[in-house]
Amino acid sequence: MIIYLANPTFDQTIAGAIEDTEQIVFSKIVENDVDFAKYIKTNIAQFGQIDMIIVDLSACRNTDEEIIKAVEMVRSMYDNLRIIIFAAYKKAGDDVLLQCCNMGIWNIITTDDFREIREELIQCITVGKTFSQALKYKDAKTDVTIKHEKKTVYKKLIGVAGSETNIGVTHNAIVLANYLRKKGFMVALAEMNDSAAFEAICKDYDEKQFAEGYYTMGGVDYWPAVDTECLVQIMEHSYNFIVLDMGAYTECDRIIWEKADEKIIISGSKAWEMDQTNSVFANASQEALKSYIFCFNFTQEQDYDAIRDGMRQLKRDNVHFLKYSEDPFSNHDFCDGDDIFAKYLPDDEPEETKKSFFKRMRKNGQKKQKDTV
Repeated sequence: MIIYLANPTFDQTIAGAIEDTEQIVFSKIVENDVDFAKYIKTNIAQFGQIDMIIVDLSACRNTDEEIIKAVEMVRSMYDNLRIIIFAAYKKAGDDVLLQCCNMGIWNIITTDDFREIREELIQCITVGKTFSQALKYKDAKTDVTIKHEKKTVYKKLIGVAGSETNIGVTHNAIVLANYLRKKGFMVALAEMNDSAAFEAICKDYDEKQFAEGYYTMGGVDYWPAVDTECLVQIMEHSYNFIVLDMGAYTECDRIIWEKADEKIIISGSKAWEMDQTNSVFANASQEALKSYIFCFNFTQEQDYDAIRDGMRQLKRDNVHFLKYSEDPFSNHDFCDGDDIFAKYLPDDEPEETKKSFFKRMRKNGQKKQKDTV
């Protein structure tokens, strides 16, 4: 029996780990402004019925001192209760983690990588971490760098289709999946075409397929020969992104394509390839085209402006140029990925830095005013 408190960003990952370990959730709170100290005082009498509690510190609005006192209360009353501290935006040297470790709480997780969170949670729930694994949190207090907070991203579908067959859809879908995985997201890559390429990849690289039919390479789950029914099955997993390799645009499942949160067209830029690109325009409404992201293969830089000009009926930000990569499995540099997926990625600059910057601006402005008086 488990109680957990979680920020909505990490809820599905925590819930998925609990489900994988076949534990029962006694109760949960999913918010980003939980008064953890008040919750403990109000509900601590119920803790005798549970085996463990998972506390996502990013969901708590309390001060470090309040958090430590609340954890101490639980620790002193229920010595056998397993406490799992999840602190995605803290690291070794943080005072809360130091105090928790000193209380004998070794199940501490500090990564913000969704797959690593899931794996570490499963370990904490099933066997627990060892003292040696928690030893790093007993280090003397140091200056702690706050990581950029992740945004809530859950089961976003990214459709990837080609203006024609053999234009590089699978190749670039793999690079895209690697890019998102490198950003710390849990990613599935689903083959929604008849090429059977994923089965061939599995055999060539001698990968082991799980009972559900997928295999894992580079932290990305590859699902071969996916139909609508299988896609529903994939969406039962706690993925942040599901990349759909949909083959040629004119042959893809248009209903699934339109349901995708992001729609990427892989296209050629040579004169003899432009007719196929134009066929995409002929098969889509003007309104639909505004949401399509066109990525051109093997394009010389001097041709970029001419192509953008030719695609002027689209948003200029929706035209990109792919980088050449011989081996997609070792590449995670998807063209302009940080721009295309900016709304899903953490802000570039921490809030503290922004505030200090504006503070400096105000100070500099005040100084200038004084100098002119």
